[in-house]
Amino acid sequence: MTRHDLQSSPTIAQRFPRWRGLVVVAALLVTACGSTNASLPPEAVQDSARRLYFQAMQELEDGNFIAATTLFQEVASSPRYVRYAALARLRIGDAYFLQDRFPEAAEVYRGFISQYKSDPNLPYARFRVAQSYFERMPSDWFASPPAYELDQSLTEQAEAELTGFVTTFPTSRFAPEARKMLAETRKMLFDHELYAANFYASEESWRAVAWRLDRAIETYPELGLEDDLVYRMADAYAKSGDEASAARGYGLYLKSFPEGKHHDDVKTRLEEIRKRVDEQRRT
Repeated sequence: MTRHDLQSSPTIAQRFPRWRGLVVVAALLVTACGSTNASLPPEAVQDSARRLYFQAMQELEDGNFIAATTLFQEVASSPRYVRYAALARLRIGDAYFLQDRFPEAAEVYRGFISQYKSDPNLPYARFRVAQSYFERMPSDWFASPPAYELDQSLTEQAEAELTGFVTTFPTSRFAPEARKMLAETRKMLFDHELYAANFYASEESWRAVAWRLDRAIETYPELGLEDDLVYRMADAYAKSGDEASAARGYGLYLKSFPEGKHHDDVKTRLEEIRKRVDEQRRT
């Protein structure tokens, strides 16, 4: 199950609230345009492209995805409709997205990004690529294991796309939503690391436990730099016999939590390690 499967399907207007207004404008534009003849001057060609584009938008608004896609493809593929071709290609991606066909949507959006590098809708296309992966992330379902126990390949891809988006377009109007989605992906990946660490702990594979916790703390510091977790990482290194890494972990604990609940224990353990290291140097 993906996270999208568990959500109630929003209406098209809810997903794209501005589209309804565009369709109304389109209707006015169509009414204002006159008929064209077989030999169209440039202005008439653009009127024809505009009518066809907004006709496709109306089909999309009504949920007639096949008809909408067919019309958008006609606009996008016609050399006469160059002014509307980019918008049409973008809307083909939207048609796939609205049908929950996220892999196809991402592919179309990527094609748009590659072909129209300076288009003002580039941030939108980049955001939709990221969202196409985000919608396919695993989700909790009563009949399946917790989402963080499942394969996280799509979550990793979503994190990469969202990170790239908020870095490249930090002031985009889509950035606030992207940051919320990014926080959710990072929490999922962090929980997966803890799940793996807990599994290795049940097997008493302490080095693997330490490596997983170390990676979780380093990669997701906003989540992992926590009293018990840092203590547990250092303790796992100690149990594995890696005293150098254990000392590093205990040092991180004392630096990060000078009044932590394990402070005295950690200080004692660190002093013991240092004493053993000094004795080994003298021998």
